[in-house]
Amino acid sequence: MNYTQNETEKRKVEQYFSRKKINPEDIQSFCFMQNYKFRVGPSILILQLRSGKTKMLRPNKTGTEVLHYLLDKQIPFSNYTPQAKQAVTVPEKSYWSIWNILFDVFCVAVLLVLGYMMLKVFLEEPSSEYLAKDIAKYFALIIYMICFPIVSYYLFYKCHSIRTGHEGLVLSNRFSKRVLPYDEIRKLNFCIFSSKQPRVFIELIDKDFCYHRYLLGWMPLKSAKELALLLQSLGIDATDSINQ
Repeated sequence: MNYTQNETEKRKVEQYFSRKKINPEDIQSFCFMQNYKFRVGPSILILQLRSGKTKMLRPNKTGTEVLHYLLDKQIPFSNYTPQAKQAVTVPEKSYWSIWNILFDVFCVAVLLVLGYMMLKVFLEEPSSEYLAKDIAKYFALIIYMICFPIVSYYLFYKCHSIRTGHEGLVLSNRFSKRVLPYDEIRKLNFCIFSSKQPRVFIELIDKDFCYHRYLLGWMPLKSAKELALLLQSLGIDATDSINQ
């Protein structure tokens, strides 16, 4: 079965490996969605070369294309282990922390207060005696106008809450909800981007070996282990890279 969709995608991956100075013919096997030494986070690709050397890459935007290319080359996916499906009843349960709500409320309150203060200062009449103050005022306003949509996008669109349903995992944010059917997930991993920013990511490979990742906001870190065990019982190669 060919996973690479077209020649353009194939050339894109070949150019990617060329920039990394890696010959695809030298790859003996690969691991994907797994921590490597002191490197943690989503999209980690570990290549085991025939020379015995190991290369660590992070194809953030080309994860699907690289995965398809390696599978088409019939290079062993060494850390993909399909699980035996068990007859279990999946409970409907939400995984969230009270800090999720408190943090969102706090951020919104700070943004609104800053916006009010900025507007109040901006409406003051400019004074030629305090040119530096006026310049600082406009500079601060520009920074606020840039940061406000970025923070809002991060809080209300990128961050998802997660819960288990009878048919699949349910990811939702303030504007949308998506259901990930259990039988369409091949591999799944929970990870954090760094120990200093313990935001949980969920990364997964679907039935077509396409790669996806989602930010789970303030999901308790200890919940990843419970979820991974539940998903393993459903025949999914689920791993918890947080509580190893």
